[in-house]
Amino acid sequence: MSKALIAGLIGGLIGAVISALVGYLVPLPQHALQNAMGNGVSGLFSGFFGGFMALVVEGLKARRARA
Repeated sequence: MSKALIAGLIGGLIGAVISALVGYLVPLPQHALQNAMGNGVSGLFSGFFGGFMALVVEGLKARRARA
């Protein structure tokens, strides 16, 4: 479970940085900083959830393989 949390945090941080950079370079709302912050928060949550779920699924597969 701790590996899932760590992987989720790393994935979330990577997603946040990439989303913020893209949002800053390609501004769609009036303020580029608002767009970058919105994309960064979105990337943080989606990256964390993706990494966490991937490790949970891998853990379930490993548990089934042992059984």
